[in-house]
Amino acid sequence: LARKRISFAAFDNRGFGNINQIRVKKGNKSIRKFFGTSFEKFEDSVLDIEAMVRFCRKRGYKNIFLFGHSTGANKSAYYILKKHPSRRFPRQRSGQAGQAAGLAGIGLLGPMSDIPAMKKELGRKYRTTLETAEKMIKRGRGGELLQLKMTNGRFWSAARFLSVAREGSNEDTFPYYGSTKLTTGDPKRNFRWAKNVRLPVLVLIGSKEQHADRPVPEIMEAFRKQINPKYFSGVILKGANHGFKNKEKELGKEMAKWISSIGR
Repeated sequence: LARKRISFAAFDNRGFGNINQIRVKKGNKSIRKFFGTSFEKFEDSVLDIEAMVRFCRKRGYKNIFLFGHSTGANKSAYYILKKHPSRRFPRQRSGQAGQAAGLAGIGLLGPMSDIPAMKKELGRKYRTTLETAEKMIKRGRGGELLQLKMTNGRFWSAARFLSVAREGSNEDTFPYYGSTKLTTGDPKRNFRWAKNVRLPVLVLIGSKEQHADRPVPEIMEAFRKQINPKYFSGVILKGANHGFKNKEKELGKEMAKWISSIGR
């Protein structure tokens, strides 16, 4: 990216790490709150993305491309749903940082659904764990961790598990699962955010994606059918797994090529 004269910034968000403690100001006091993958509220990712975009725009960057990897791809798609970003950059008042609505493009890297993997990993425990999480939330215990024996040793609060594992949740942004052959007629399989796409979107998946529940070309085709062809670009990176291990250079080249094709 640097060789192509493209600036790059990486940001943490409140989902960083598994479990983190942070002191948060509340009035004149500071209280301890838990963050990280196990506790984060998925919907708050919109606030994190807005903060990142404003940070960059305040420093003079106008054409900003948002790339989200793995769960970051879910968050980027949800951002499209909630904020309808487009290439129309908002007007700014004198001395005011730009709003986060205007972006030049969004890249979804390794955009896999977590639900097929959850069902496969937990087997018969999947439904029971969902029911337990729902009961805990109703009792006001959504912020408490589920028993490790229910989650195969993974740390999940009840609320976070429900967000990740329940079909139809806000986090269920890529519902291509559910049938051997994908169909566009089933409303349950619609990508709710896709109808709001008004800017270039790159979908990039590794050919050796280990979290895919079906051939990668089928998953890519689901994205192709859901996103307006005017804005869609799709790349299957040969030999790459979910984390793009040992294919980082190839990943960077594909990102740079796509950005350059759009213009800056």
